[in-house]
Amino acid sequence: MTEGKSGAATRWYDALVRPVVDFVFGWSVTVKVRLLLIILIVLPAIGGLVLLESSPSDLQTYFIFALVGTLAFIGPLSKVVADYLVMRDLRDVERFCLRLKAGNYHVKFDLPPQTDEERDVLVLKRNLNWMAHVISRREMQLEAELAKTHKERVRFADMSLRDQLTGLYNRRGMEEKLSESAHEARTTERPLTMLFLDADKFKAVNDTYGHQAGDDLLRNLGAIIRANVREGVDVPFRYGGDEFGVLLVGIDLERAEVIAGRILRAYNEIRIGESSLSIGVATMIRTADGYLDDAVRMLSYADQAAYEAKRGGGSRVHVHKESGKHVHGVGSVSFAPGVVGRRSIA
Repeated sequence: MTEGKSGAATRWYDALVRPVVDFVFGWSVTVKVRLLLIILIVLPAIGGLVLLESSPSDLQTYFIFALVGTLAFIGPLSKVVADYLVMRDLRDVERFCLRLKAGNYHVKFDLPPQTDEERDVLVLKRNLNWMAHVISRREMQLEAELAKTHKERVRFADMSLRDQLTGLYNRRGMEEKLSESAHEARTTERPLTMLFLDADKFKAVNDTYGHQAGDDLLRNLGAIIRANVREGVDVPFRYGGDEFGVLLVGIDLERAEVIAGRILRAYNEIRIGESSLSIGVATMIRTADGYLDDAVRMLSYADQAAYEAKRGGGSRVHVHKESGKHVHGVGSVSFAPGVVGRRSIA
């Protein structure tokens, strides 16, 4: 019941009293000062003149009560006068500025339509609205520029890790991804396997068919590699020259050999002249040396396995294993025990 009465009182206040209060507070400071001077000076003077004509003997008592009343109510009266003149508007401006300071640049005063002659505080509020609008717009422009700059920075950073001819990762990109993937593989105990590919007799392709044909062959090899691995998971790369590789995440030796076989068969369909492809396969073996040494050892084993495939005549997959080497030739499978090749990697 009490809440209902309170709600009704609020509605009556909003309907009848608030418009009058807003109208009065909407006056300019000059008009307010004139009104206060009339109330505080002119009206008491008129009252004194009336008493002087009607009852002069009460004039002294009138002025004494007026003086005492003024002294008694000067504190509360000064607060009312200050609030009436400027304090309410200043508090509105202060709240506005605090919201701007907090980063809310969409804040604005709810103002009436603009007219030719507006009071001073209303002009100030309208200018503050415009200032907030300009700040908000410039903030949006700055955010857009920062987003564009970040996008460009990411793009250029990615370009620095990519091979321009094939679009695969370059050696630098491979080294970064190898470190990340090796650390993750050692932590999660998932397999990490590398394919190392060497395009055999590539120089003969350049000498016989021209460098453009050689570039096309490398570009097509890059496309074959990319088509046979998982985008965003595995890491295909061009190590340099006619050497390529793939870092297979979560793939063991057996599955890696299957992937290498697919790449080899696809290459044989687009190869030029007598060129062939030698592929070495090695997996990361966890040791006490740490994941970086394990990753470098895997890269070395894969490179040496590719050399063994090349030494065996090329056009084959050679898998490095701790107990020996599994050689997968074109259309045949055989096991070749022996010592791993000694080709060093720069």
